[in-house]
Amino acid sequence: MPSFRAAAASCLSLLLAGTTGCRKEAPEYRLTAEQLAWQPYHTGDVLRFGQARSSKVRTFVIGEVDDRIITHSNGGGIPTILSLPTSSKLQQVRVDVRRTDTVRYERVFSSTSTKPDSIPITGASTLLEMGTDDNHGSGNAVVQSQLYWDFGFSNYLPIQEVVANQPLPDTTARVLPSLQVGGVTYGPVIQVSNSSYAGVPLPRTKPVRRLYYARDVGVVAFLEGGTLWYRLP
Repeated sequence: MPSFRAAAASCLSLLLAGTTGCRKEAPEYRLTAEQLAWQPYHTGDVLRFGQARSSKVRTFVIGEVDDRIITHSNGGGIPTILSLPTSSKLQQVRVDVRRTDTVRYERVFSSTSTKPDSIPITGASTLLEMGTDDNHGSGNAVVQSQLYWDFGFSNYLPIQEVVANQPLPDTTARVLPSLQVGGVTYGPVIQVSNSSYAGVPLPRTKPVRRLYYARDVGVVAFLEGGTLWYRLP
């Protein structure tokens, strides 16, 4: 007669074998067309911005739009040994941009208040990150979006809430039905203030206080110090 331990091991082996054979294919969550309307950029796009006080022009070039499906593992280990780990396939988009009208600088390790050493920045930086998230397989898929600008601005971009017509998560963002800048009317537009957790601005720069981000267009204006820069044709 088999021992209790042997019987238990046999039952567990059968259970795991059956569960493995019935494992479901990883669900895939993609951004909707309405959500993707807030990501209008393409590789090689040139973004030009001007201001009313002078003829200066800021120029940015979209270096890369990385749009991919990643497989995310949801859990694992002893707590899930009977149900086995699951996976989800999530769409993730990252847009990189490079400013081209001037040389940008970043601080070096040896920088001090009396010796603000810096070196030129030659690479691109991230402008937008957005993608689906299903909370490790435990809930409905939502959209997470983060907006950056010119090495000193960052904050959550509430695309999920705007598309679903839900209340915004905090007071750093608001929705404008329309916005006219540079003789052009855009709408709808998300006005986003800089996060209090944003990094220290780069050397020789003024902090960007506010960004205006339009559906189907992207960044259409930004407030740097007391100067409003707006998108040029």
